[in-house]
Amino acid sequence: MTTAHSTTDIAAELGLEHAGPATEVTGVDSLDRAGETDLAFSVYDEAAPLADSAAGAVICPPSVTGAAGKALIYAENPKLAFAEAVEAFFGSGSETGVHPTAVVEDGATIGENCTVGPHAYVAGCVTIGDDCTIGTGTRIGGPGFGFVRDDEETLHRLPHQGTVRIEDGVEIGENCTVNRAVFEETVLHEGAKLSGQVHVAHHVHVGEDTTVAFGCGFAGGAVVGDRVTVHPHVSVATDVTVGDDAELAMNAAVLDDVARETTVAGSPARVVE
Repeated sequence: MTTAHSTTDIAAELGLEHAGPATEVTGVDSLDRAGETDLAFSVYDEAAPLADSAAGAVICPPSVTGAAGKALIYAENPKLAFAEAVEAFFGSGSETGVHPTAVVEDGATIGENCTVGPHAYVAGCVTIGDDCTIGTGTRIGGPGFGFVRDDEETLHRLPHQGTVRIEDGVEIGENCTVNRAVFEETVLHEGAKLSGQVHVAHHVHVGEDTTVAFGCGFAGGAVVGDRVTVHPHVSVATDVTVGDDAELAMNAAVLDDVARETTVAGSPARVVE
């Protein structure tokens, strides 16, 4: 059964101002697609986009007036407020638990309220915190790409006896790989978010609340700080350190350390002023 929520209750929960009629909403959608029982959001400072929408309620900037008949919830950051409203009243829509086709080896630890998707693999050396999502086809805890050459240039594999630690609130998209360390640990820190087809090599650390877009790769020993924004198809070289709040532009080949609060782009990556 669909649950209806009053827009006045939503505004009160978020600590935001409400204008217009109190409206019961049962779902959420985009401004273009929303119906009279849906909650949407608008980032525009004027009412015109709302006039073309059938949404019964809209989270919008405080500058918006004159949207007759609609419930308005005012927020300085409408997109954030919308996300908070969805989380508080409508849920994520996804079930938690381990999919029947996923493989979780003995010794692995998985916290509360986690989702492990179809055909995912979690090795016995892996610890996953609470509220984590592991996407379809993702592999966590396999050995890293570590070899050493002898005098005859023959390659010998290094033993990988380390672990992987995934802290609370981490999301890993589809078809990603996270390798175990040789002797220590590979870590995805609290709140990190990875899109699909991301590779995290042995001994890599990805910082708190860092976002990594699709198709990125982090070579062994790379350390990425907190709140870093990594755009699509970025490569970070072995043992490179990226400082907190940095930004790595699309297709950047990061061969040298990146200072905090710095944006780099290009191949090889250079600072963008």
